[in-house]
Amino acid sequence: MYLSKNTSCWENMLISNPEENNMPSSFILHLKHLQHRIPVVSDKALIDLVNGIQVSQHILRYRKDRGWLGKLIDKVDGSDHTRRLLLDGNLIAGQKALYNWVQELVENLRISNVALSGTRKSLLEARNAIRDLKETSQIQGEELLQLKYQLSMLAQQVSVYLHDLEARVRSLEVKVAANQDLDRIVTAWSAGQTYRLLPWTLQVALLVREVFSSSVVMYELETGDLKSYRELLVNKILANTKQLQPPSGCSLADLLDESWTEIKNNDDLELVTGLLEVHSIPRERLINTPHLFVIGTTLELATLPEEARPSQPGQSAIALCRAHIDDIYRTTDAKTFVDAVTQETANDCLLMIGNNFEK
Repeated sequence: MYLSKNTSCWENMLISNPEENNMPSSFILHLKHLQHRIPVVSDKALIDLVNGIQVSQHILRYRKDRGWLGKLIDKVDGSDHTRRLLLDGNLIAGQKALYNWVQELVENLRISNVALSGTRKSLLEARNAIRDLKETSQIQGEELLQLKYQLSMLAQQVSVYLHDLEARVRSLEVKVAANQDLDRIVTAWSAGQTYRLLPWTLQVALLVREVFSSSVVMYELETGDLKSYRELLVNKILANTKQLQPPSGCSLADLLDESWTEIKNNDDLELVTGLLEVHSIPRERLINTPHLFVIGTTLELATLPEEARPSQPGQSAIALCRAHIDDIYRTTDAKTFVDAVTQETANDCLLMIGNNFEK
């Protein structure tokens, strides 16, 4: 054995002395590269190759150092022929070892290429799968955005629909409540259960105030319908008091004076006067309720002591109204009177409850 398995020294020798060993530098560099790639495979082949080279060098050196007599003796006894055969055998063995080594490296390289090809194929498949997944995720993201937009639009539509439905339900509830209150109040009055023994004009004023202190005013406030229940109430009042209605073209002052004089009970007079009083009402409300003003003022003047009471409180109330509040007709009829009292009372109640809601 001429060489250990540590081949780095021989490798350095071969690279540093390429001309001495008669090997091209490119081949040696390639050989080094292959050795680094497959170090275990190169051990045996490299040992065999280098040992064969050393044997050949030893034989060549021996032949070179022999004199002419030694060479002649070698030819005679056949030693020279034997050494030549040995040299040729070593060269052939070295070349065979190199060939086997190269074959093994090529075989391993082929396997490596197959593995690399399979790896490359797997990586390409993985890349394509990732790309497909990315495209699928992008598509799904766009679909999710579209779905989100559609859900948002649907939510808005449902919200609008629910808001409209709630408004309709609320309007229906308010209307039902207003109908119930109107029927209950007017029915009780027409049956003589409320405002009995009071003059017709005062009954109308108190009845309208009761109606528009109920759910009817809430209906008008929420719906803005200022016509339906007012017309309905006027017609109900006129239909239930035909025998009590004043004649057409009646003097408003005479109608008011007759009203307070018909009250026989002073307690009732004071009670009605307190309910319809106007002296504590702000002027901004009174200017919109001239008929209510003359009714309340007539009752307040009628409750004064006899020495301070005017002879015609109704006439005096109309004069005060025309001077300080608003112009008012001196004549009236049943429909005009009921309609005026209804409109003024409804507007006044609507204004008061509207101010309370704003606060």
